[in-house]
Amino acid sequence: MNILIADSGGTKTDWVCIGTSERQFFSGEGLHPAYQTVKQMMREISVIPENVRLNIDHVFFYGAGCHGKEPVKKVRMALQNATSALEIDVQDDLTGVARAHLQDRDGIIAALGTGSICGRYSGGKITDRSLSLGYILGDEGSAAHIGKEILRAYFRNELDEHSVTQVQNTLGTDGYSVWMNKIYGSEQPNRELASVAGHVLQKECRGELLNIVTGCFEQFLDSQFRFLRPQADDRIVFTGSVANAHSGHLHRIAEDRGFDSFSVKSGVIAGLADYHG
Repeated sequence: MNILIADSGGTKTDWVCIGTSERQFFSGEGLHPAYQTVKQMMREISVIPENVRLNIDHVFFYGAGCHGKEPVKKVRMALQNATSALEIDVQDDLTGVARAHLQDRDGIIAALGTGSICGRYSGGKITDRSLSLGYILGDEGSAAHIGKEILRAYFRNELDEHSVTQVQNTLGTDGYSVWMNKIYGSEQPNRELASVAGHVLQKECRGELLNIVTGCFEQFLDSQFRFLRPQADDRIVFTGSVANAHSGHLHRIAEDRGFDSFSVKSGVIAGLADYHG
């Protein structure tokens, strides 16, 4: 049996095909049912070579926004049209990262990437979850949230001199109107905001930029994470591009709050291959 597995976030999708030969890995753009049509998602799925996707028996798709009947139906339709799979299992991305990093162990999983979310995991399922509310109302601690706070502080002249220089060196000298048009004219503003954080924070951050990052993490812990009523002895795993890029700051904040069994992990798609392999 040939199995295709996907870990899809707001920015990119990682794929792995498990069959009789070695595991085959592919990467492409993120698939999100809230922002893309079925045809657009089908186009992104074509990053997988035709000789692979037309020889698939079962797809396990874990994706951002795949929570609820309509989004799941939309993604399933795209996969049905773009692959040969007769069995298609669509789950949200939080279930995917939990299975990848916790496998069969109970604990709390938190994903900080383009967006953010967390949940309590037991028996191979998410038994309770936060409400991320998306990049406009929530997504605390995510790249989109951090990028929004960086731009807000930059254009309102709230950054120290070093932080201003770091922003200008990475984003250029484009003015207020250029950035407003770029964000509000984008089909996916969350990606534009996340890219700001990704570019500006490639170098080590300090001063006001560091305050923004740690402040966003504190907001995540005080809102979404607190919703799960975490205990000091809970096994807690953080994952996602933002969590991995700033793992040192996350560890310090977690230790300050008394969480003992805390880790930051990467490599979701490899973990999912192990889970389903």
